[in-house]
Amino acid sequence: MDRAVVLVGGSGTGVRDITGGMPKALLKVVGKSVVERVIDGLLTCGLKDITLVSDQPSLFEDITVKYGDVADIQVIKQVGSGVRDAILSAKDVLSKPTLLIYGDTLVPYEAYRMVVNAYLTYGKPVIMVVPEEDVRLYGAVSIDGEGRVVDFIEKPTTEIDGAYAYGGIAVYDKELIEVLEESSTVDEAFKRYIGRRVFKVAIWSGWWVDIGFPWDLLKATYYILSELRDVRISSKASIASTAVVKGPLIIEDDVEVDHYTVLKGPLYIGRNVTIEPHSLVDNYTSLEEGVYTEAYTELFWSSIQPKVVIGHNSHIYLTVIGSEAVIEGNVITSADMRKNTLINILSSRGVAAISKTLLNYLRRCSSISHKAKISAGSIIKINE
Repeated sequence: MDRAVVLVGGSGTGVRDITGGMPKALLKVVGKSVVERVIDGLLTCGLKDITLVSDQPSLFEDITVKYGDVADIQVIKQVGSGVRDAILSAKDVLSKPTLLIYGDTLVPYEAYRMVVNAYLTYGKPVIMVVPEEDVRLYGAVSIDGEGRVVDFIEKPTTEIDGAYAYGGIAVYDKELIEVLEESSTVDEAFKRYIGRRVFKVAIWSGWWVDIGFPWDLLKATYYILSELRDVRISSKASIASTAVVKGPLIIEDDVEVDHYTVLKGPLYIGRNVTIEPHSLVDNYTSLEEGVYTEAYTELFWSSIQPKVVIGHNSHIYLTVIGSEAVIEGNVITSADMRKNTLINILSSRGVAAISKTLLNYLRRCSSISHKAKISAGSIIKINE
């Protein structure tokens, strides 16, 4: 198997404030868009024939150019709306053995390999499932003792004992595609197919992030930066002699770090970022391209999208900031949680502990003004 279909349409209701209306597959996570990270994983697994399905295909033309020398990437227009229609837009490809990926799902490349190997082993359609305490944010998959799907609910409204979360990765077959054409929803198609054929699961227990809400960007940033082991500083970056740099971290081209600034990894600093004097950029922070932070700012475990301006003496903790937002001086985010508490979350390690603790906290604070997210293009003043 050397083919993959990636569904990259839609801005996503839960992250629309952050995307500013663009597809959420183009959100940046540690220097790369979500879809680029998916493609990188596919290439590592040897899958070089890649089809992107989007309702805005022109926005992905740069991706096809970027990977043109190493992969055969085509972008097709999604006909209709919703997941079912997106899948059927690529039905000709998916009728053959092809890895299907929801483009807002981030996993290590080993997860792709696991699903492909499961399909090659069983010769049956396979979906990846993930152990999750609460499956209401994901599709719910119930399985039997032989690893076969016995039920699937695309949008569960209640907790389901013993169910796994659908991990957004699958291999279909021609008959399943035909059943989907006859059905009005994905879960209806799955239920009808289960009544006729065997549908297997591959259980993934590593880290996995479904980008559905702003805090999912924080989880993805944590997992990706946790894999960083070295210090990578571009020769085109300018680091003041009095700045303190403690790895692991990545500093890209044309970065300017001013005097008496402390950079404490793991963290990522993208191209054309400017950090003014006496600032602290702390663990698990990602500053994407063109971010500007004024003097005496402090950032910790945050995802800052491109071209954001952060004013002097602002303290940004556990926050996602959409592109081109402006944070005026002396703004404090996530002030209702002490930094030491956040550090304790990080020290818990482990996929389950991080996910559960972070999710519970951010659910509490997501309803509070600019405590966990700042919308793309917005202006935040000190008293707002």
